[in-house]
Amino acid sequence: MKKLAYILLILGLFHINIHAQQPSRPYTITYIVNKIIDKGEYVDEKRVDKSDKISTNHLIYISSPKKDSVAFYKFTDSQILAKKSPQICTLARSQSNLILKYEHGSYTTQLKLNFNDKEKSISVGDKDIFYLNDSYYIYLHKSIGDLLNIPDLIDFLEDYLTVYDLEDLKYILSYEKYKYNDFKILKAVMESYRTQATDYLDKWNVKFVYDKSGILKYVLKESTEGDKEMEKKLTFSNKGIFKYTKHTNVESRLVTDNEILIDSNKHIYEEKVSSFQVGLGKETQYEIKQVSFKSFPTKVFMLTSDNISKIKSSK
Repeated sequence: MKKLAYILLILGLFHINIHAQQPSRPYTITYIVNKIIDKGEYVDEKRVDKSDKISTNHLIYISSPKKDSVAFYKFTDSQILAKKSPQICTLARSQSNLILKYEHGSYTTQLKLNFNDKEKSISVGDKDIFYLNDSYYIYLHKSIGDLLNIPDLIDFLEDYLTVYDLEDLKYILSYEKYKYNDFKILKAVMESYRTQATDYLDKWNVKFVYDKSGILKYVLKESTEGDKEMEKKLTFSNKGIFKYTKHTNVESRLVTDNEILIDSNKHIYEEKVSSFQVGLGKETQYEIKQVSFKSFPTKVFMLTSDNISKIKSSK
């Protein structure tokens, strides 16, 4: 018996030593270059400036092996070698809830998420609730609830990233809901206080409509008083490529029209945007076109100027 116990102890120590010597899984860098085409400002439908302005954004996302942490860097060409601290997004458990925390600049966004198995729903924040079909709920419960997968969470909340101050992360959405036509959000209820009348509470119903093949073709976010804040329509779909128009009206102050191109096969997310500030009578137009998308392993989570320079020159 003593000999058997000794052998088991040796095997146990050997097992621990082998695992200790194995290299940890690497982080993943997603490097995206976008061209921004500024189409200018318009007042009374007349263009203020005469020519387009073109700039380049370099977006670097570094994901942990579990995808429960993401560091985000954003540079223009002139900033590419500047020393800069990343924005950090983490997803973690806290008692019976999940907490998404996004530190961007001097601001911190914090969202509480909770899964309800009985209703097959996910609550986001204090009062927003999304109701899902069986397959999508089971998938997200495993991916987000158990595995803390941030890209799947961003994919799920894609149309509401601006609402939750997560717009910077839209380029790392997982595209899973575009790949599987049996993943459906059935409906949602949301609440928000107005920015210029903080004691006024808007209550919203969100309607989702899918075509016969299961592709999302229409979304409407409408208040109980009949105000339409967001309307999204499918205009094209073929083999993982989708085109949508999206109209948003924020408190009759900012009206935005987007034409969105999504290629879920190549991780492409492009937009044409027209934004009208009602009080100023001013409209701005711009386009975002993807120049390149790269993904590769790395050993570091925080980047130096030298790291950034190597990433930019990577093939």
